[in-house]
This record gives sequence, C-alpha cells and structure tokens, in this order.
Amino acid sequence: MPAHTISMSDVSYVILATIFILAMEALTGNLRGARRRDFGVTAICFLSNSAISRPVAGLLIAGLVTTILPAHAGAFSDMPLWKAFLLNFFLMEFGFYWMHRWAHEGQRKGSRLSWLWKIHRTHHSADHLNVSVTMRQNIFWAFLVPNSWIVGLAVYIGMGEGAALALIVIYAWNLLTHTHYRWDAKFLKLPPFRAFQHVIVTPSMHHSHHGYGVDGKMYRNYAVMLSAYDWLFDTLHLPEGRPSRYGVPGDTPRWTEEAFFPLTLVTDTITQRGIRSKKGTEQ
Repeated sequence: MPAHTISMSDVSYVILATIFILAMEALTGNLRGARRRDFGVTAICFLSNSAISRPVAGLLIAGLVTTILPAHAGAFSDMPLWKAFLLNFFLMEFGFYWMHRWAHEGQRKGSRLSWLWKIHRTHHSADHLNVSVTMRQNIFWAFLVPNSWIVGLAVYIGMGEGAALALIVIYAWNLLTHTHYRWDAKFLKLPPFRAFQHVIVTPSMHHSHHGYGVDGKMYRNYAVMLSAYDWLFDTLHLPEGRPSRYGVPGDTPRWTEEAFFPLTLVTDTITQRGIRSKKGTEQ
C-alpha cells in the first residue's frame, strides 16, 4: 500500500479542526459575549471566499505562473520534503508579516494604504475573539496575501508537498492563537516563556494584536507563528494579560463593506447617482 503524501487537499482538515474547536469553545462557555452579527459576517465571508475568491485566485495565480515560467514546471520536484517545507514556511511567514504590517499602516490618518486596511479590517472588526475569526476575511484578501502566491508557485515548480505541509502547520497554529481561551495565560510572568515568545507567537500575543485599550496593541505582533520577525523588525509586544477591548475603535462598517469592499464603492456610486437623478426629476 503506497504511503500517503501530503497534498493541498489535506489543508481542508484545517476547516474541520476549526469547526471542532469552535464547538468546544461553545460547550465550554468561551463564546459568551460573541454577537450574532459577527457570526453572520464571518459566515458570509467564509462562503464567499470558498465559493468565489479562492478558486478565482487559484486560477489567476496558476495562469500567471505558467505564463511567466513556462519552462520551470516541476523544476524542484527532487527537493527533499524537509527543505521544501522550511523554504515555504519561512517565505510564507516573511511575506505575510510584511503584507499584514502594511495593512495596519493603512490605519494611520492620511495613509495611502487606507484601502488595504479596509480590506483587512474585516478580520479585526469582531468584538469577540474566537476561532471563527480565522475565517473572517474580506473577499479580496485571498488575492493579496502572499501565501496564495507562494503556494501557487511552489505547486508549479514541484514543491507542492512542502508548501502544503507549511500551510497546514501555519494555519493550525493560527487556530490555536485565535481561540478565546488563552492557554499561555499562566506562563506570561515566567522569564523562559517570555524568551520563547520572542521566537513563537502565543495566544496572548495575538489577542493583544486584536485588541485596544489596556494591553491592546493593534500595531504590534504581525506574524502568524514566527514572532522572531516581529522581534527583528521592532514590532514585538509581550502582553501582561488580556486586552481590555477587542475589535476596532469607532463606528462599525456595514456588513456589505466588511465582506465586499471595494465593490461597495461601485454600488454606493450607483446609488448616489440614482438619488440625484430622482431628485432632479422631481424638481
């Protein structure tokens, strides 16, 4: 019987793990305080991304890679799995760190990246952090996040198994840092654990990134798993506890804007023109 090889289809197990952990959060009372609206927006985002964004992004990336590198299909297929895994893992983490950081730069008043923040804001707008937030992404995020492009290239040049393994490890850790329960809370005062947090992201660190107020630092801790990048680029924050608030300060955007921006700019323009046209006719 042939040994099982890791493939992109195995990434689907992460979705099953998300559902299982969410059920455990519900059973243990860790979803108290979560709003129905937030779950509704998350469901819309997840379904839209699964049915439209990710398939279209996959086709787009595949088309571009095969066009730009027609002679390199399978060029690295003989690379050992461990090397392909490490290469993809560090590239994904590095690429995501910078895209994530640039998205938050868009929060600053007058930033040219405000459009990028509005796309990423969807992931932050839930005012209760739980594992379902990992599926809460604007439909255009799949086209922007470097992981999609790195995976597409890796599959084409023969490193698909290493890319799949890296993706599973990163996404699995992402689930653990988004749970409402912070398993690291008891260790935050221990010097050895504080040293560990300079290398690996823990739940309290990512909770701080999703919060504001006391111990909330949305401009820190951008990495998914390797906080070493935050340490290296001076964006590391080691929290003392849970942030006082979750979400994004200010008014809550419409759910359509959260899920579909910037398409809402088009619909808003059409609506405004219709209103002006109607007023002109009435006059």
